Amino acid sequence: MGIYKCNVGCIWVLVMAVIMTLIPRYWEARFVSEAASHQPFNIPPTIEVTEGKIEENTTLVATLADFNVPVTIANEIALLIKPVFDVRDIRSGNLFRLEKEDGALRTFEYKIDDERVLKVERVEKLEDESESYAARVEKLELEERESTVVAEIQSSLWNALADYPKHDWLTNQLANSIFAWDVDFSSDIQPGDTVRMVVDEYYHEGKFVKYGDIHAAELVNDGKSYRAFLFRDSYYDEKGNSIKRPFLASPLEFNARISSGFTRRRMHPILNSVRSHMAVDYAAASGTPVVAVADGTVTSSGWNGGYGRLVQIRHASGLTTGYAHLSRIADGVRPGRTIKQGERVGAVGATGLATGPHLHYMMTRNGTPINPLSIKSEPPVPLPAKTKPEFLKYIAGRQEKLNSSTLTATAR
Repeated sequence: MGIYKCNVGCIWVLVMAVIMTLIPRYWEARFVSEAASHQPFNIPPTIEVTEGKIEENTTLVATLADFNVPVTIANEIALLIKPVFDVRDIRSGNLFRLEKEDGALRTFEYKIDDERVLKVERVEKLEDESESYAARVEKLELEERESTVVAEIQSSLWNALADYPKHDWLTNQLANSIFAWDVDFSSDIQPGDTVRMVVDEYYHEGKFVKYGDIHAAELVNDGKSYRAFLFRDSYYDEKGNSIKRPFLASPLEFNARISSGFTRRRMHPILNSVRSHMAVDYAAASGTPVVAVADGTVTSSGWNGGYGRLVQIRHASGLTTGYAHLSRIADGVRPGRTIKQGERVGAVGATGLATGPHLHYMMTRNGTPINPLSIKSEPPVPLPAKTKPEFLKYIAGRQEKLNSSTLTATAR
């Protein structure tokens, strides 16, 4: 019995010893676990993204500094960029994107143009814990789509295409590069006229970037249809005749307004007497570019009394043109110089006897004044007969697209 009691007592002593040892360790482990659960673990970095446009009269370094990038790092980045891109070519208005991680610059992107982006990225930390960056110019991967643009003109071509992205480019191509020889967009356009185009569009990550070639275009002006098809880098009508003519329909961009026509009796706005007006006046903003309507040779350039700054050009077939009241004459436009069709001769102004900015556009044939709007161009130049079948086959698909396009087409 004594032995039994001793054994039971010993067992209880051992059990109590174990309990007294394990309980503190259990609570200690629990406290440590709970404490650890309240400690920060893998906290994600704070990412700050800024997007904007380069301000006028600023630099890359100043732009970075404006967004709290240390000047030392901004200068280092500017030096780093030099081998791949000239920072002096950074233009105001271009987009940029700046990304920071926990307050430190991680990436900087600058859109150079529609196809290129300058990228500066943090690559690693150096031994002294300073940041290290790499710079490159990246060409965007563009997706090409052939699309149809359709619009009805009510007031101007510019307004008709206003809902399309970069409509100024489309407008310029139609008015100054495709139909410039057939239609004067300042005087011939009528409400209800329509335009159609089959044009390449380029996208990056689903966003429109730019237009490519206009493969086919149609202008219905006052009931008459004009069509043009791109073939071997030149435009031709449906019969294979060249669109380009010796004379442009107008020396100004499409949106100019004729303020005074060719007439033998007009009340002069300054001299207050009836005089002949052997020219066409285009009202336009001062500085609007004025171009030569045809190839020729400059015969005079400079100040000419009531005409103000005047440029005169001699063309083939005894024709001459004159461009008066210019605010300035283009560099290099001087007597004796050969000038090409579409080349700039100066800018609209109000020099000489003028009540406001406009272009006084004159034309003579063998020394006799004629109405510039009545000039008849020489016959168009056709494609060689052996090339005609290839041309007709090439444009067949684009003809069908023009024929099937309707005004229900929507802008993107």
